[in-house]
Amino acid sequence: MAALTHSITGVLMILGLVAIGFILIRGNIFDDSDGKISRFLSGFISKVALPAYLIVHIPQDFTPKTLLAMGTNILFPLSSMMLLLVLSFFIARIIHVDPKHKGLFQSLLFNSNTITVGLPVNMALFGMNSLPYVLIYYMANTTVFWTIGVYMISIDGNHDNNHFNLKKTLAGVFNPPMIALLISLILVFINVKLPAFLVTDLTELGDTNVPLALVFIGFAIAKTSRKDLLPNKETVTLSLSRFVLAPLTMALIMMPFDLPTLLKQVFIIQSAMPAMTNAAVMALEYKADYKFASISITQTTLLMLLVIPVLMFVIQ
Repeated sequence: MAALTHSITGVLMILGLVAIGFILIRGNIFDDSDGKISRFLSGFISKVALPAYLIVHIPQDFTPKTLLAMGTNILFPLSSMMLLLVLSFFIARIIHVDPKHKGLFQSLLFNSNTITVGLPVNMALFGMNSLPYVLIYYMANTTVFWTIGVYMISIDGNHDNNHFNLKKTLAGVFNPPMIALLISLILVFINVKLPAFLVTDLTELGDTNVPLALVFIGFAIAKTSRKDLLPNKETVTLSLSRFVLAPLTMALIMMPFDLPTLLKQVFIIQSAMPAMTNAAVMALEYKADYKFASISITQTTLLMLLVIPVLMFVIQ
């Protein structure tokens, strides 16, 4: 009963902060018609708040022994994403996905938004103890997206001018959160403690990560037009894949193994996060169907708010 109460509280907290972002835009308290506030929030979260959060909390809460013990668990999300990749070929063929965004559709299907959305959602639902499992899933998801996922997007573009770019892929893998994660792991293994003043500064910055990320989601929902919410066979299939097929696949892969309950819960929630935000950026970069990516990301982000309470009830 206590676990259920905690889950309900977490869901309400998420909805409350998302509602604040929604009201700020729809109530004309903030004018984000040019997108400057959204871009600032997104950049601050991904390049400042989240890296600061990781650098502070991982060295404080983990030892080399505990990190090594959890490392093999990365095989579960990797296996799940590879299976979803295989299934995406069959799904795309069955529903006759438009060839101009077939690769993008597949990339959106097997990758999820595990850090900008996934981290704050899991922290709200499960607390600080969920952090190591969130990061394991994040490392797997980021690596798969910036290699296979980006390649799938690139094949939708013009091959004559947009070959798969290894330099851009590596830059994507080693983004600010991933670099911060690697730095924090090094600090753990060499047992180096940061100066107290620096820990305080980074803690203050890092603590803004969860609320700002959820407010940012509220911004995105408030700016969604009605036409972008109209479903079609592709977006409906993508949503069902993200919120039903992906968590079911993750659960079935873990079923034969004796794993901590929290790990199972976090991995299932992470697998059911919205479509990867960076997919829209890379679709624009490779001259793929950027609009389809944006609509899919927006729709799955909005639907996530309805899915989370259901999933929490199922996995309790």
